Amino acid sequence: MEVIDRNNHKVSVLEKCAYGAGDLACNLFWGISVVAAMFYTDYFGISAAAAGTMMMIVSYIDLIFDVFIGAAADRSNSKWGKFRPWILYGFVPFVVIGFFTFYSPDFADTYKIIYAYITYLLFRIMYSVVNVPYGALLGVISDDPKVRDEVSAYRNVGAQIGNLVSYSMVFKFAGMCKDHFEVSASTGFSYVVFIYAIIAAILLFSCFYFTRERVTPVKEENNNLMQDIKDIVTNKQWICLAIAGISLILFTSCHNTMVAYYAKYYIAQMVVNPESVDAVDFVISGRFLGIELDWELFYLLISGMGTILTILGTMMIQPVVRIYGKKETWIACFALSSIITISLAFIPKENLTTIILLNWFFSLIIGPTGYIMWSMYADVADDAEVATGRRATGLIYSSATISQKFGYANANSLPLFALASIGFVANDINMTAETQETVKNIFALVPLAGSILGIVALLFYNINEKKIAENSKKLAEMKANGESNVVAK
Repeated sequence: MEVIDRNNHKVSVLEKCAYGAGDLACNLFWGISVVAAMFYTDYFGISAAAAGTMMMIVSYIDLIFDVFIGAAADRSNSKWGKFRPWILYGFVPFVVIGFFTFYSPDFADTYKIIYAYITYLLFRIMYSVVNVPYGALLGVISDDPKVRDEVSAYRNVGAQIGNLVSYSMVFKFAGMCKDHFEVSASTGFSYVVFIYAIIAAILLFSCFYFTRERVTPVKEENNNLMQDIKDIVTNKQWICLAIAGISLILFTSCHNTMVAYYAKYYIAQMVVNPESVDAVDFVISGRFLGIELDWELFYLLISGMGTILTILGTMMIQPVVRIYGKKETWIACFALSSIITISLAFIPKENLTTIILLNWFFSLIIGPTGYIMWSMYADVADDAEVATGRRATGLIYSSATISQKFGYANANSLPLFALASIGFVANDINMTAETQETVKNIFALVPLAGSILGIVALLFYNINEKKIAENSKKLAEMKANGESNVVAK
């Protein structure tokens, strides 16, 4: 019995779930990379300045690599299609390298830094090998914009589940492993990452196996790399969307990077505990709904529930997008979430309930915009194909990943540089009140640069719903007069 609907427009629920599982798998590791700042300072054991420098340098190197992955995927062909083979052959190296990246060897400081550079660079490269073609796959699953919107929603839900399990829970899981197995915090962290690697491998194979590629370019022969790059860098809509994507990551990742530091070094207080493996504990005086909190649980309540609300928001926002449009909805989300994060700078840390609820509203509002962004990249690919007669889906989606990584390169590193500038030292029992206050201000105010830039970029983006429908009609006519679509089996 056929489990995949091969009709050009209809995509089964199974295939949508399989596609979403791919981003769930990727985000089991990418979610950890979002909080890699704290991993390197508090678990791996290098300084904030060294960690920030390493992450920024590696991220910039990786940006160059993404362009070649996208272009190579566009030019690859196999019985499985252009993009799915990259997932098949890349997922095992990806999860193995991912484990060793977040493993803490017992090296001297200099060798630790060298190890961090090598493993983090290999991790970012292998993430690109799998994730760039995976992203491009959305553009060729169907040529129906509404179907792509639906598949994109499944992707965003999968991504948020991955974030929930990794970004939101990794510190709590690591703490549980530390206490249960009576090991160090860094060893407990490694145990958790090993489990994530196994799960990610299964999900990525499922993504490859249950998805299909249906859309082929109108003019396959006009596939010149330099011309594709020229088309993209002169495409105003791509430029606006890329800047908006960078801004979204800068906004959310600055916030997300600092949540753990905010919980551990502002909300909690450090106390000496000789019975602890690491000799210190972080204690929060206060309860939430009758629950006694530690810093990992406080962090989990903010990030974990925030991830669940992002999934809920993704489902709720789709009717809003249909009524008001993608661009207008995204701008409104930027504005409302900015008001929330500003308010967090003025709320005393004793008001735990208010702080937690505001962070939940922040996630509910800004989280679903990831679904909007990925759907808009498919619209840009269609618009570019209508204008040029060439479809560079892989290159366009690699640009999306590049914008993400450029945002992460700065958002993950800049808060670390800010902390280093005031002499921040992880797990320092003598940390001053001034340092704690600075942690709060970085968490609440630094992300605003991203939301402001994002709103400005979106004001110049003009692929509206009418234009999307026109492009879809033109592409159908072009394909009717050119090559018919071929399903990769």
